[in-house]
Amino acid sequence: MLRWNAVVLLFSIAVAGLHAGEPIYVPHGACEMGMAFATSASSGHWSCFHNQALLASYPGTSASFALETRYMMTALSSKAISAIIDAEPVPVGLVVTHYGNGDYYRIFAGIGSAVTLTKGISLGVQADYIMEKSAGDYRDVSHITFEAGMTIALSSSLTFGMHLFNPLTPFNNLPSSINTGIEWKLSDDLLVTLESSKVTDEPLSIQSGISWNVLDRLILRSGYLSSPSCFAFGVGFVSGSLQTDAGFMINSMTGITSSLSFIWNIRGK
Repeated sequence: MLRWNAVVLLFSIAVAGLHAGEPIYVPHGACEMGMAFATSASSGHWSCFHNQALLASYPGTSASFALETRYMMTALSSKAISAIIDAEPVPVGLVVTHYGNGDYYRIFAGIGSAVTLTKGISLGVQADYIMEKSAGDYRDVSHITFEAGMTIALSSSLTFGMHLFNPLTPFNNLPSSINTGIEWKLSDDLLVTLESSKVTDEPLSIQSGISWNVLDRLILRSGYLSSPSCFAFGVGFVSGSLQTDAGFMINSMTGITSSLSFIWNIRGK
């Protein structure tokens, strides 16, 4: 255990000096929104795109479609599709998102995978292509970058996760971010999460979440995000191979951000 704690500490020191704006990748997943996106150590379809190391333990093949509307404004809406393929020898994650409207929009596409280094430790990486389309005389731009993540099973009920996005800030001037979090499974039906997040030129944010599987098919979620200060809540319903989730984040000044996602579990392990 001491050796793995040392690995976590050294990795944290290595990335702590990175600049940590608004993330270039708009996070998706109504399940994750319901827990204030404190999910870098939590299993789940969209969580795998918040920390690619989670792909190594994802149970099967699935596809998803997600919608998000910030502050109930159509111009700030985002759409995303994704798939996780349980391939050999390593799983593959694919995601494409569209954010904005006809005057300005951003397309984000990524492909990632993960490996299990040893029992309880996984590493993941994703290559990203970002294209921004502007109106009028503004120049269209595109970027290529990457992100990476790690998970460590500290015990049967406690998991540590870390995710780093775009360590190439000095070269491409895009914001970078780092997230570190833990998931504590109190039982098969109840879990709590705690996470810290730092984005370039933005203050440190603390997120927390709770998920409670009430009736096997019904899942209730809640969470809190410190910067900007938001309360989150959500609900999920599972029917056969289809999972439907709705999530909301409420800020007293900017209003409500909502998300809806559908996950189709095609094949399980």
